[in-house]
Amino acid sequence: MKKVSYLLPIISLSFLFSNEPITYGWNIPNTPLNVGAYIDLMYDEEREGNVVLDDISLLISDNHDHFKILGEVEISNLTLDGKSNNSLDIEINLERLQVGYAFDDKHHITVGRFNSDIGFWNQSPINILQDTTTEPHMLKYVFPKATTGVMYQNYFSDESSFSMTLQHNEDIGQKDESIVLDRHVALSYHGVMDDFSWRVAGGFYREINQFEARYFGLGAEYDVEEFTLQGELFTQKSNRRENKPYSGYIQSVWHLFNRQDAVVRFEGYNDKDLAVEESIYLLGYLYRPRANMAVKGEYVYHTELPLNRFVASFSVMF
Repeated sequence: MKKVSYLLPIISLSFLFSNEPITYGWNIPNTPLNVGAYIDLMYDEEREGNVVLDDISLLISDNHDHFKILGEVEISNLTLDGKSNNSLDIEINLERLQVGYAFDDKHHITVGRFNSDIGFWNQSPINILQDTTTEPHMLKYVFPKATTGVMYQNYFSDESSFSMTLQHNEDIGQKDESIVLDRHVALSYHGVMDDFSWRVAGGFYREINQFEARYFGLGAEYDVEEFTLQGELFTQKSNRRENKPYSGYIQSVWHLFNRQDAVVRFEGYNDKDLAVEESIYLLGYLYRPRANMAVKGEYVYHTELPLNRFVASFSVMF
């Protein structure tokens, strides 16, 4: 496959199928299964080739009685010359494969590979759901983004919930992430009071190379009609490599006009394993022409690493 530019018309055609859908995906006749997809087209002036199809993903879901099923497979970093991660061998990554069961309104259990119930940002695992294209340092280096195991959730009320996660097996997902697990134990609490919400999480994990680490963090969010203010702060201690004393951010999203937001983020981290302590400043713009589309642009400034750059993306879900 030398070119994948034929995928670009699919992005254009997606406008024809994006008139404010209430649910996404296509129902397979005579089954409870829905099939959907999303595409992320990204420009990053620091990347080789600049423009990449950052994600091409297929979603399969089912929400039937007490059961909920979700599967997600994707091709990542696909350049317009047909290479994925600089290789002509296209790799399909298993992002999520989970089965959930609700015993009642309060007690839920999830089995498989799922998004770790840690922090605020990690609850929005795909680009179209996030306010910026770039992600904070903590998501890649401080705690596991995904877990292959079992998670129990207890919803005490509409305002508070607790989760407990356990993994005692190798990750069934992609092996090119910074944190690839074979052990993970995590506890998390989420509370809400009017416009204010908070999260507390901590855990232990072991990578397949026997590296072990403990992490703890907290976050808060204030969400009103005019703006959303969100912040998180995490720390990590390890058994072999250098510690990560802190990694955190404060982000404000200002709702300027209909479907148009301005984003400002300040981030700071001290990663002794990478021998980097720096601050990052982000100024961005987000426009959602349809409920299932997002157009983003942002400039990112690093005080230490030579990663200052402009990043833009177009995302669509259908």
